[in-house]
Amino acid sequence: MTDQTLRAIGELMGSVPSAGSFAARRAGSAENLVIEVAGVGPIRLPVTSAQARRLCEVARPARYGLREQTLLDANVRDTWEVPRDRVTVDERRWRETLLPMLDILRAELGLAPDGELSAELHSMLVYESGQFFRRHRDSEKSEGMLGTLVVTLPSAFTGGDLVIEQQGTKVTDQGSPAELSFVAFYSDCEHEVLPVTDGFRITLTYNLVAKGRSGPDAAAFTMHPSAASLAEQLRAHFTTPVESSTWPVHRERAKRPPRQLVYLLDHQYSQHGFGWDQLKGGDATRAAMMLAAADIAGYDTLLALAEAEYSYEEDYTSWMLIYRQRWERVEDGWKCVESAETEFDEDGEMVEPVPADPASLPVLSELPLAPGSENLGELRWSSITLTWLIDRSGAAGEPAVREVRDEELCTGGSKSTVEPFASEIEGYMGNEGNTANFWYRRAAIIVRPRR
Repeated sequence: MTDQTLRAIGELMGSVPSAGSFAARRAGSAENLVIEVAGVGPIRLPVTSAQARRLCEVARPARYGLREQTLLDANVRDTWEVPRDRVTVDERRWRETLLPMLDILRAELGLAPDGELSAELHSMLVYESGQFFRRHRDSEKSEGMLGTLVVTLPSAFTGGDLVIEQQGTKVTDQGSPAELSFVAFYSDCEHEVLPVTDGFRITLTYNLVAKGRSGPDAAAFTMHPSAASLAEQLRAHFTTPVESSTWPVHRERAKRPPRQLVYLLDHQYSQHGFGWDQLKGGDATRAAMMLAAADIAGYDTLLALAEAEYSYEEDYTSWMLIYRQRWERVEDGWKCVESAETEFDEDGEMVEPVPADPASLPVLSELPLAPGSENLGELRWSSITLTWLIDRSGAAGEPAVREVRDEELCTGGSKSTVEPFASEIEGYMGNEGNTANFWYRRAAIIVRPRR
């Protein structure tokens, strides 16, 4: 009964139309964008190849952050960055174009009009032939940042497509030789800039900051037929006894109703950038639906951050070479943070693994062994634990109960393409084969019976 109920809840939540998309594209006139760069002078639009070369002369190779370090790796990010203090924009004129454009992009991203959406200039980038930016995700660089705005200046170039992906859907922008190209997207979206094949691609990148937003509008769904149907399914979920997935095998399995419902959301959030008033796109709409249904049924609701771990059999690791490697996500790729190699004594017996220097390994654009690889075998086990809770009033803290049982978890109807934040591969251990573990961060809305 619970599996059927969870499927029904997932279908009802999945039927809620999203108010917007994860990315929005628009084109606009360049007449109000007046830029001057120290050492180059006023930038005429469209940008000529001669001016683009002069911009490269005053620029520096773009860097990326790794914890407290600032690193260069042209295999991950190969582009020129003009120092921010060299760039002057006539803000009075630019606002005439930028502010109306932000209103349009806000609506297309599914953000309610009650808050203030602003754009903070972060950098000016120049891509010449052969340069690119590998697939990555932007970090939250300022208070209230929820996304990125890329304004591509008009110029003649080929290649250099900006590709943004979320939930298996892609949005691509190729710029324009005559107009400004505006692309806004949420900061948790994976995106990349493909190699430029000819000419120069010049962009201004902005941090999109939202302030003063309200939370999900549950009142909009109170009279919605789907909310009443969802309320019925919630009551069924909490009144139907089921066998717990955590009962020890040697004990008789007692049947009890689930303690909670954990519905996974689509977007990823940091603890700092998470709250009822910070939900993105379709997450805010689905949260409103769940809030309305829970109120009808008489249940409490919370927001949660969770970590999921999946462990697979794998055939990638050579047991003669690698004992363990752990890779963690950094801003522009994957960094090895732990590495150990196997050693054998004269009798051929494995001895204590020898630590290797992970700093000697470069930052990679992709994991050495990625989810979905043909080298992965069967799923051995999985688990999900709650790490942070926010109640209806906005009070936040660590959960007293972290475990999420199988009968409490609703993944919804969509197939998430969220990337892991860490991966570990481990070689032959003597009593079991090679293993590969992946860790994911997920956001969720939780429903619980009132005490």
